[in-house]
Amino acid sequence: MNINMKSVVLIGIALVVAGITAMLAKSLVSTPAPQLANDQPVVVQVADSKMKVLIAAGNMPVGHFIKAEDLAWQSWPDETVHDSYIQQGAGTKIENFVGAVATTSMASGEPILNNRLIKPGNRGFMAAVLPPGMRAISVRITATSGNAGFVFPGDKVDILLTHEVEVNSANRNTARVSETVLKNVRVLAINQRTDNPTHTPSIGKTATLEVSAKDAEKISLIKSMGELTLILRSIGNETKDESSLVAENSTITWDSEVSKQISGSTNNAKLSVDVFRGGLKDGSTTIDFNKLMNQAMTSGPINGSAQE
Repeated sequence: MNINMKSVVLIGIALVVAGITAMLAKSLVSTPAPQLANDQPVVVQVADSKMKVLIAAGNMPVGHFIKAEDLAWQSWPDETVHDSYIQQGAGTKIENFVGAVATTSMASGEPILNNRLIKPGNRGFMAAVLPPGMRAISVRITATSGNAGFVFPGDKVDILLTHEVEVNSANRNTARVSETVLKNVRVLAINQRTDNPTHTPSIGKTATLEVSAKDAEKISLIKSMGELTLILRSIGNETKDESSLVAENSTITWDSEVSKQISGSTNNAKLSVDVFRGGLKDGSTTIDFNKLMNQAMTSGPINGSAQE
């Protein structure tokens, strides 16, 4: 049998190459990974990116007032930084965004975009602060009616109305009365500031309040009826079931309860009032307001008509 010498040579070369390949593969599989002294693994340090973008440090809902602890700088790969991301620079600091309002909800770790924050003074700022269905209305305040500057944006207040009313009494025709007309109202701003970075009392001239549409109508009337006073509420008084609507058991204080002289001149605060039924006068009755107040304090709201 004739054997082609060229084929024999090629087969021999192939066998040699196959043998060398098998030896190399065996050596790679059996060679252990390099270890440091004391069998410690090798730690490869990844260089920190020089590019940093502003991110949300926690979940933020729509209308959230931004605080310094809500934001943080995060390293970001240079090739994935979008133009709308807020990048750390010489003039860009977290303090520059404190007091702004989130226009959309943001999740923790999400980059902050320029168009998702509105700063105080910018167009649409107050509308972004208000929850759906709520309104903003401003009232004049003084050092006394505004708690000497201790009412800050974000606080909850009750609104007190002090005014003069007509009474049918043998001794006088008018009386002064003070009553709580709205409760648990959130203060949005004092003057044009929605924050107080120094946390120091500041006497303001106007207070912007967050109320419902109906309560906005009431406040509009209150401003023309008498003197309006903001009563600061304790944080410990906050309850989920108490709204800004007028409570049925809101207290009312008459001037005869405060001054003994007035009480004596009005026969112990017994005032006569006219009763109308269906638009027609149905006689008069005398009401002892001190007695009614005592009943209210012991048994809750008073239902029905007062008896003489």
